[in-house]
Amino acid sequence: RIEAAHRRFLLVLATGTGKTRVAAALVELLQRKERIQRVLFLADRRELVKQALGAFKDHVPGAPRAWIEGGSFDNDAQVQFATYPGMMSLYQKLSPGYFDLIIADESHRSIYSRYRAIFDHFDAIKLGLTATPTDFLDHNTFELFDCADGNPTFYYGYDEAVRDKHLVPY
Repeated sequence: RIEAAHRRFLLVLATGTGKTRVAAALVELLQRKERIQRVLFLADRRELVKQALGAFKDHVPGAPRAWIEGGSFDNDAQVQFATYPGMMSLYQKLSPGYFDLIIADESHRSIYSRYRAIFDHFDAIKLGLTATPTDFLDHNTFELFDCADGNPTFYYGYDEAVRDKHLVPY
């Protein structure tokens, strides 16, 4: 879909099957192919940012990383990590073309209402990660990522993960 010039993607993977790992692999691939340079990874909680930083450190060790917090910003980092509130005070100071890829972790939650302004400000490829997409009128994850038919770009559900022995049945 990237080769076909699509700009929004929704990956729905069951909890515990590696959404952040897939995002790190995608970033590494797109950087290696020189399709992207700068990435913003958004999460709604500090703990999720911390986990993502660790995953990127392990799986994309060559990409300089930084945590945007309290208005701090490292212009040399290729991958920036932030909570939505942490990015709110900074995003308008950056040009719309600053980031090439924005990853919204747990995209079914915080990307709506006031935090959507961050998402809309940047002219970048947008990747939503979630285990539980929503299709509410005011919180439609599928529509936000151009999956109007209610089908995500990629789906790896609980039953499939159990069958493949990545998860155990509850």
